[in-house]
Amino acid sequence: MRHWEEKRATDISEYILVTHIICLLIFLMVVLSFYNAGFGVELTPTLTVLFSIFSIGIIIYVGRNLLLKFFYKRSNIDEIFLLAVIFPLTFAFLWYSRDFNGAKVLIVIPVIIAATTFGKLAGAGVAVAASALLFLMDYEIFAALPPGIFQTNVILASVTILLAWLVGGLMEVERNTQQELLRLADYDQLTGLYNHRFIQEKLVASLHKAASENTSLSLVLMDVNQLKYYNTVYGYQFGDELLSLIGQLLLDRSNEGLYAAARYGNDEFMLVFPGKDKKAVMEFTKNIQKEIEARVIAFFNIKGITTYKPFSISEGMAGYPEDGTEALPLIRAAEDDLFRRKYSKGMPRLYQSVLSEISSLKVSEAFAYLQTFITLINAKDRYTYGHSERVMSYAMAMAEKMGIDEDTKEFLRYGAFLHDIGKLEIETMVLTKEGRLNKKEWDTMRNHTVLGSEMIQPVVSFKDIVSIIRSHHENYDGSGYPDGLKGDDIPLLARIVRIADSFDAMTSERPYRKALRFDDASMEIRKNAGTLYDPNLVDLFLSTVKNVYKKTIS
Repeated sequence: MRHWEEKRATDISEYILVTHIICLLIFLMVVLSFYNAGFGVELTPTLTVLFSIFSIGIIIYVGRNLLLKFFYKRSNIDEIFLLAVIFPLTFAFLWYSRDFNGAKVLIVIPVIIAATTFGKLAGAGVAVAASALLFLMDYEIFAALPPGIFQTNVILASVTILLAWLVGGLMEVERNTQQELLRLADYDQLTGLYNHRFIQEKLVASLHKAASENTSLSLVLMDVNQLKYYNTVYGYQFGDELLSLIGQLLLDRSNEGLYAAARYGNDEFMLVFPGKDKKAVMEFTKNIQKEIEARVIAFFNIKGITTYKPFSISEGMAGYPEDGTEALPLIRAAEDDLFRRKYSKGMPRLYQSVLSEISSLKVSEAFAYLQTFITLINAKDRYTYGHSERVMSYAMAMAEKMGIDEDTKEFLRYGAFLHDIGKLEIETMVLTKEGRLNKKEWDTMRNHTVLGSEMIQPVVSFKDIVSIIRSHHENYDGSGYPDGLKGDDIPLLARIVRIADSFDAMTSERPYRKALRFDDASMEIRKNAGTLYDPNLVDLFLSTVKNVYKKTIS
């Protein structure tokens, strides 16, 4: 229970407890007034017994409630018992006191107890029952209902029923407010699933239980691969409806008691399977994915959408205790598994779908989608993280200095950004090898320029980018690859990217060597002017890129 929830529940329970104690004290005062008891008057044996019983009852009632408050889960058993005692006791005293009209106010006491404990309907029901018994009892006592008695009873019954409805209604409003606050605190409003915070609390509790009972636990992360695309093309409301649909299916299945489900991120869902190992969960999650995809396709049909990017979900899985014994390591393991699955086996499908998507867009509209490729490259080659962005920055600064026109700069921007896209087809072990590459591995690595240009070739609007990607490793003296182009035969934009690419490689940390300082890298670039790099561009590049470089390392 959260602190605010516990405090609110405590405040309400104290309010109810004090109200019930006051009711009991009122009962006692009415009894004492019936016997004309006062201060300094010696109590009769009957009054002494009654006073003692009430005192002991109040002490036991208060003591039990305080004990339950601090040591046990609160329940209504004491209130039920209190109501079961006080209701017949009230009418027993009314029968005994006969024409003592002041005692009739006692019918309010069981009504208040019922209303504060169980709500307005229970309170109103007890009020109606108490009022009916009051009329019946007076009819038996007086063999009729004299006008004064009848009018008094009508007023008292009306006030009692109204009081029951009012007090019980206020208590229900408070309880409903508390439940709504809990719902807002624990649940995602769009999908109806648990939210990010609460599922982590649930996971911690489930892990503690698994540890104490020596059982397994599995954690599954599901990621909607194309949510950004759907939001962009069809609008955010469409994307919200899609997430709501997926959330409803997961919620329906979670009601079977097999797992707890949450919306973990914008387009991610988390499932926690207590008592299940990864092998037992694997087939189940595959079936859920199939159900989700079927519902999504039906949703598209209902919306009248016939042409859309293929819908898919990636998943990652981790298990207790093999992948972690605490919540955070287990979540990290599931995220790593999701990352590997999303950006390895599904990679061809993913980048092909992105290429298909941007083929209908203008170059200037495609940048957000092209970032997917950079994410893929960075996922495969962690040592070049941020490399493409820096090469693009250097190349664009150079183009600005040269006064290149806007359309050409736009092609340079994307060409520099995607110059290493062919590495998507290179095995990770080759990309991340720390030692020297052997001949076969080097030939594979060199081929990324060809692979990249072939990947971009189908995109008609990117035809001018193809030559940048293919030729960014050509050398000015003709010793480069893949085509051995020389001098001005190498496209100008490719020559710019060639220098920017080399400069960033020299000034970036690698596991096999330290980054060069700017002056050392500049010296190396100048030394290879006319062999590796266009000599007409070297000095201009170095004078231009200095400020950009300072920003990248600050």
